Amino acid sequence: APAPAATPTPAPAATAGKDTIVVNASGTAAGGVNAHFKVLVDGKQIGEATAGTTAKNFTFTTDAADHVAHKVQVQYDNDAMINGQDRSLTVNSISINGHSYASTSSAVTYDKGALDGKDVIAGQKGMWWNGTLVVNAPASDFPAGSTTTPTTPTPTTPTPTTPTPTTPAPTGPAFYVATNGKDSWSGKLAAPNAAGTDGPFASLAKAQAAMRADPNIDTTYIRGGDYHQNGVWLNSQDSGVTFAGYGNEKAVIHGSSTASVSFGLGGAKNVTIEGLSFADGVTTGHYVFADNASGLTFANNVVKGGGYGITVQNSANSKVTGNQFDNTGAESIFVKAGSNFTQVSDNLIRHPNAADRGDAGIWINGSSDVKVTHNQIENSPEKAIAVGSVQTDGSDAAYRVTISYNKVIDANLESNDGGGIYLINRQQDLANHTVVNNDVSGTTATNPTGQVASWGIYLDDWTSGTTVKGNVVHDNIGGVFLHGGWNNTVTENVIAGNSGAQIGLQQPVAWSGWKGHAMTGNDISGNVIDVREGTAVHIYGPANVGNLHDNFYSSLNTAEKEFDAWPQVMSSGAWGTLANWQAAGYDKGSVTLNPGFVNPGADDFSLSSTSPVYAHGFDHIAYNDIGLLHA
Repeated sequence: APAPAATPTPAPAATAGKDTIVVNASGTAAGGVNAHFKVLVDGKQIGEATAGTTAKNFTFTTDAADHVAHKVQVQYDNDAMINGQDRSLTVNSISINGHSYASTSSAVTYDKGALDGKDVIAGQKGMWWNGTLVVNAPASDFPAGSTTTPTTPTPTTPTPTTPTPTTPAPTGPAFYVATNGKDSWSGKLAAPNAAGTDGPFASLAKAQAAMRADPNIDTTYIRGGDYHQNGVWLNSQDSGVTFAGYGNEKAVIHGSSTASVSFGLGGAKNVTIEGLSFADGVTTGHYVFADNASGLTFANNVVKGGGYGITVQNSANSKVTGNQFDNTGAESIFVKAGSNFTQVSDNLIRHPNAADRGDAGIWINGSSDVKVTHNQIENSPEKAIAVGSVQTDGSDAAYRVTISYNKVIDANLESNDGGGIYLINRQQDLANHTVVNNDVSGTTATNPTGQVASWGIYLDDWTSGTTVKGNVVHDNIGGVFLHGGWNNTVTENVIAGNSGAQIGLQQPVAWSGWKGHAMTGNDISGNVIDVREGTAVHIYGPANVGNLHDNFYSSLNTAEKEFDAWPQVMSSGAWGTLANWQAAGYDKGSVTLNPGFVNPGADDFSLSSTSPVYAHGFDHIAYNDIGLLHA
C-alpha cells in the first residue's frame, strides 16, 4: 500500500491584520502528500497550507487597502497522479471579512495552469489541475477597521434526489433574448422599455449576428420561456461567445424534426453554453454537437429526452460540468476522437439511452487524458460509464482516462454483457487508465439468473495497464472482471455482496483479432472481498492470468467451495475451498477476518474507523467525496 498521507499542515499563525480570509477546503492525497495551496491577494502571497481529507477552515489575515476591490486567490500548485492516486484540492468556500463565497459563485473563476488569464472557466469546488480560484471581491468586502470572523461552515456532499443547477447572475455588457423581444430592437435591454421602442432580441440567431458585429459584447443571456427555433450553428467567427440562462429563469430550447441539432459548433473555440434547458429533440439528433471546438464549456444545463445530450469530437479541453440529463435517447455525454483533456464532472444522468437502449450514459471513445469525475448515473440499459476502443487498428484508442468519485446505480438493466464501469481496449496495448474511488451497485442483466457477463467494474477485451483502486463494488451480479488484459492492478477495493463471483478473470476473448499478448502480470491484492452472497473468485485460464495475494476475505464459509478455476488446478476439482485454493498457489498471504462494515444490512459497506484492515496498510476510501459535488 502507498505511504499514508501526511498530516495536513494548518495555515501559519496569523500575523496582525485587519482583513480576514477563510478558505474551507479538503484534499485528496497522492503518494503520501496532501494537496498544497497558497492564498494571495492581488497576486501577493499572504499564506499557504496543505489540506487533508476532512474539510476544515484555514484562516489568513492581511492588510488590504480599504474601500477598494481586490482579487483574492487560492492557488493549487502540486497536482499529480501517483500509483493510481489523483491528488486534488476541493475548495468549498472562500470568506472575506465575513462575506462567504461558494466556489461556484458568479464572482469566482478558475484560472487553470498559470495565473495568466488565458484558460479561465467558471469557479468550481474541485480543482483537478493546478490553477487558481479567483474571487473578484468588491470594495464593500474591505471596509475600514475590524472585521467579523465568519462562523464555521459545515460542508457536505449530499446525494440529491433532484439537483439544482445554478447559473451566475448576469454581469457586464451583454445582449438579451426574450420571448417578448423583437429582432428589430437593440437587444441590449433585458426587458422591453416602457415606451415599447427597445428591448431584447427575439431569436438566438439575431443575438449571434449581433455578437459577431460588436467586438465588445460576447455574451447573450436568454430570458425564461420556451424557444422553438432553428438550430444555432457556430463557426470560427463565434469563438469566445457565451449563451447563458438569465439567472435562475428557465429558458427551454425545444428541438424539432427540422432542427436535429440545437447548438452546432464547427470551428468555434472557447464557447460557453450555460444554464439552459433542452427538450423535445429528435431521438437521432444531438442537442449540442461540437466538432473542432476546443475549450467548449457546457455547464449547469438541464437536458431531457431527444437523442444525444452533448457530443464533442476533435474538441480538446472541453468541459461538461454540473448538468442534469434525463431520458436522453442515446448517450447523454459522448466524447469522441480528438477531444483529449476533456473534463466530464458533476453531472446527474438518469435513464440514458432511452431510445437506442444501448451503449452508455457517458462514452469516451478515441480521446485520451479525459477525466470523468463526481458524476452520478442511474438506470442505464447497458453501461453507465464506458471508455476505450472498439477497433483493433487503434484508430479510436483512448489512453490515461481517469474515472474517479462517480456513483453508478443500476446499470446493465437490458443487457447480458456489460458493466457499471466498462473499459474496452481492442488496440491491445497499455491503456494506463485509472478507476479509483467509485461506488458501483445494482449492475444486473436482462436474465440475471442465466449465463451472463455482468460486472460492477468490467475490464473487457484486453484492457491493460489499468489501476482499479479504492472502489466500493457491491450488490451487483459480478464484482470486478478482467478479460484478456495484462499488467492491471486491482487493489484496496471493497468488493461485497455481489450475487455472482466477486472477482473474475478470463483469458479467451471471443472478438477476433487477438495480437498474441498473453494475459499476465495482473496483480489482485489488498482487497476486502465479502462473500455473504455469490462466490469468491472465478478464473478461466492458466494460473498466471492473475496473481492474487494478501486479500481480506469476509463472510466466507471456509468449508464451502467458493473458488473455481478452469483448467483444473485444485486437488478438489474445478471448485474448492479457500484451503484448496491456497494449496493450488492462489491467494498467498490472504486471510479471513471481519472488516467492520458500518451497516452491511443496509448495503453500507463502508469501513468503520476501527476496521482491522487499516493495520494491514489498507488505504482509507474517501466515501464522503464520492458522487455529485453540487446539491
